[in-house]
Amino acid sequence: MEQINQSEETINVKEIIFKYTKYWYYFFLSIVLCLFGAFLFNRYSTPIYSGSTTILIRDDSNASLGAENLLEGLELFSGKKNLKNEIGILESYDLIAKTIKDLQFQTSYFHVGKIRTAEVYKNVPFQALVDSNSTQTLGIFFHVHILENNSFELNSKAQNVRQYIPIKKSFTEQTRVSFNYSGKHSFGETIETEYFSFKLQKQPIFDENFIGKEFFFVFHDVDNLTKRRLKNLTIAPINKEASIIKINSKGEVARKELDFLNRLATNYIQLGLDEKNKMAANTITFINQQLKEISDSLLTTENRLEKFKENNPKLELSYKDYGTFFQIEQLEKEQSILEVNDKYYKALLNYLTSNDDIDRIVAPSAMGINDPLLNSLINDLSSLYAEKSTLALNTTEQHPVFQSLISKIESTKKSLIENVNNIIQSSDIAIQNINNRIYQEEELISNLPQNERVLVNIQRKFNLNESIYTYLLEKRAEAAIALAGNVADHKVLDIARLESRFPISPKKNINYLFGLILGFVVPIVSITIRDFFNDKIISKSDIEKISAYPIIGNILHSEKGSNLVMINSPKSAIAEAFRAIRTNIQYLNSEKDKKIICITSSISGEGKTYCSMNLASVFALSGSKTLLIGADMRKPKIFTDFQLPNNKGLSNYLSNQAKKEDIIQKSEIENLDIILSGPTPPNPAELLDKQLMQSFLDELQKEYKYIVIDTPPIGLVTDGLILMKYTNVNLYMIRQNYSTKGMLEYVTTLFEQKEIKNINLVVNDIDENSMHYGYGYGYGYGYGYYDEDTEKEKSFFKKIFS
Repeated sequence: MEQINQSEETINVKEIIFKYTKYWYYFFLSIVLCLFGAFLFNRYSTPIYSGSTTILIRDDSNASLGAENLLEGLELFSGKKNLKNEIGILESYDLIAKTIKDLQFQTSYFHVGKIRTAEVYKNVPFQALVDSNSTQTLGIFFHVHILENNSFELNSKAQNVRQYIPIKKSFTEQTRVSFNYSGKHSFGETIETEYFSFKLQKQPIFDENFIGKEFFFVFHDVDNLTKRRLKNLTIAPINKEASIIKINSKGEVARKELDFLNRLATNYIQLGLDEKNKMAANTITFINQQLKEISDSLLTTENRLEKFKENNPKLELSYKDYGTFFQIEQLEKEQSILEVNDKYYKALLNYLTSNDDIDRIVAPSAMGINDPLLNSLINDLSSLYAEKSTLALNTTEQHPVFQSLISKIESTKKSLIENVNNIIQSSDIAIQNINNRIYQEEELISNLPQNERVLVNIQRKFNLNESIYTYLLEKRAEAAIALAGNVADHKVLDIARLESRFPISPKKNINYLFGLILGFVVPIVSITIRDFFNDKIISKSDIEKISAYPIIGNILHSEKGSNLVMINSPKSAIAEAFRAIRTNIQYLNSEKDKKIICITSSISGEGKTYCSMNLASVFALSGSKTLLIGADMRKPKIFTDFQLPNNKGLSNYLSNQAKKEDIIQKSEIENLDIILSGPTPPNPAELLDKQLMQSFLDELQKEYKYIVIDTPPIGLVTDGLILMKYTNVNLYMIRQNYSTKGMLEYVTTLFEQKEIKNINLVVNDIDENSMHYGYGYGYGYGYGYYDEDTEKEKSFFKKIFS
């Protein structure tokens, strides 16, 4: 049983294979067309190149925050670099837009070639210079035809477009314009209209080879250009452990992509350096403000001291008075430092309460303040603001994640403000304590003579201002050194280069492979869909899925001129097929020596009459006495092929208008007699259903071994079903690619309902190619033996179109 199943599976696989190979020419044509389509796509598609560069992000986790390292103090807000934040900066709109403007990508140039128009970069004989004070039309093509060394023809047209106003950096909202411009101009001449204003300036590469060439150029909207650039930009760390970022960009012009990547990396590194320089500059600005205030006081006290000493040249302080003076001086130095720091704290508090960013905050370490909690809070706030900038690129302010981040910023800022307030309170207390101690020391000074008291006070103020001034000068020098020695946090590891010397698109080999696959898929899908919706019977499996009746014969398509194959082509493959059917019928109801064979079909044209005539002929030629009865009284055909008169026949006998001897006619084939249908009666079914028909067949069976009855189609009339009551072999004709599955289902159900037995199927008009996938196994192996089927080999085109 298992072997049988395996055999059936093998047959099904063969059927599927040959089902499609029958249409090999469809596959051939489809593959050729698809491969040609792939060739055209590869030939005319604009190539896309991919370039990349890598940047090392410095890790500042170990950076010192002490006053001894002012540069690191200025970098306080960086902390450990967050790769996501750095990627966000690289993907920021402003940085991309700046890079585009730096490279003058707002204008694109195209060369008109014989096959296609392609963008050109840095190889254009002219440059379009826009008048930034005039209204421009962006996004439309200007066609330039270089006529002579100094002249060109300009053409352009626009339909319902907005205009760009450079001064406002916006488009006109209400007014849209349309124009069709054409004119001849000179290089360097300003071309000014109400729609645009620019001039074309010749470049050094211009020579006579460019005369006659054609170019296009277009002015872009920087906003749209930036958005397109962002879509073609991919930025990611090379792996999870490394702090190296890889930037990849795709575009049509390789050199343009590499220049963009290099400039983007340069601008990114410069942006970080500018931030560091800004912080150092803020520190210097703050110190300069303090120096300006203290320098005025220092100058005043210096003048007073000099004048007092001039007026009192012999006045000197005692050793004891000097000790008191020195103590007060030290206290006042502490007081001055506390007051400078107090000013910083109050300036910091004022900035935090009145600004939404921390760009201009001076680092605490720059002022010599080493408060771990203050540094930590400012560092946290800086990180949160950086994360906010990154998140703002990809989300809206209403997004829950963004709102959560805002809450964290407000919470951290609140904690920072509270911390600064506490520091200010502590600072005020410390200043008050210093003031109290100074007051106590001043009480001792008050006991001195007046001139000595005046000298002490003037000297004290001078020394105090001088020490503060010196302290601030030192801090400013440190900040200036830090500013001068500032270096970028990051550096380019690899300059931009192409990922491959070949374009990433189109992928030619893949496209050809896809074309080849598509060349196979299209015919398979087409044939499958056609067969799915095709109700015609094509293969043996179509029959077996509907009916369990055995197929006892397969008749090939005939191109013979005559229907009487057994007479005119006895050595043909078709004649052999009828002999095979004869043999199979002989084994049906083998207990009965004499057989009445009824041949019918669903509709006209399926070959029942053709089969009846040749089957009767093959029985007669084998030496058996055979009778062919034309029972199709509605549409008789047999008399035409045998060239017999149809004036008397079965209809006459059944209507008692003729005797048996009157309707039996001899044929040119020995042992074959024929009863034609006769004139068409008004009631064929009633005549066939008479008892007389049964008696007539019984009587004829005594004289003939085989009686073959040609009946009308049972799908149209009931005549055939009536005759099947009298027969012991019933043949149902199916014509390949003509008979429908629906009709076969109907007839099968009809046979079962009428309980008609001995049903056998014969498939007619089989395409020879179908022999490979479901028809004729067991019969087709010897067809090549027959000389009458040998024909000249068809030409290639005849095979395709036949």
